[in-house]
Amino acid sequence: MLFRTIFFLAVISLCISCEYISGGKKTNVVANDTIVDFSTVDASPAFIECAKLIEDERTNCFRDLIGKKFSDRLKNYNLSSNEAINETVTVVLIVNNKGEMELSDVIYSDEIQEKLPNLPDVLDTIVSTMPKLLPATKIGIEVTTQYELPIRIQTKE
Repeated sequence: MLFRTIFFLAVISLCISCEYISGGKKTNVVANDTIVDFSTVDASPAFIECAKLIEDERTNCFRDLIGKKFSDRLKNYNLSSNEAINETVTVVLIVNNKGEMELSDVIYSDEIQEKLPNLPDVLDTIVSTMPKLLPATKIGIEVTTQYELPIRIQTKE
């Protein structure tokens, strides 16, 4: 019995001591406590005209220009209906990390779908004619972002 106890203690001490005398690879782990919020970006996407602006000014410039460009291009299409329309359509855009814009989705009511069935195609064509953008950045890295553009559709009978 004494022999078993001594043998057991010797095995345990041998296992524990291997950690101290192994001379194995030691790693220095540095904890990084930085938390990155990927739901926001440091700099929003921008048209070339807005490139030199900073933070909120750049974002506001982008919003103003994209709304104006969509509005101007939308006027070139003959969107007509036999009935009056006064609704808002949400255009969901993706600006990838290369600055290319694509139409992700068009959110609109059943009424708009019935009265203007070709609206998604028109919006897709408009998006394809948009100039290349400067992509959004997060901690200095160009990232893909999503932008929702509300467009008011108003027609008269």
